[in-house]
Amino acid sequence: MIMICERCCAPIDEGESVVRLAHIDHVHPDGSVTWVYAYLHVDACVAPRPAVHERPDTGGWDAARGIGGFRR
Repeated sequence: MIMICERCCAPIDEGESVVRLAHIDHVHPDGSVTWVYAYLHVDACVAPRPAVHERPDTGGWDAARGIGGFRR
């Protein structure tokens, strides 16, 4: 089974420590419960690396750039 970390969306390897969270999906008329499980890394999640085709984050918008319909 492939486990995906709910925080960082990275796959969790077989040997890694994991926290399993149980959420109630729905309750049946007979009182039994169907559970849905979520998984988290025990250790801190690694920061995801941007894909090669993605542009780097250059910060906030600078109005002095003058791009758009109105220029000063």
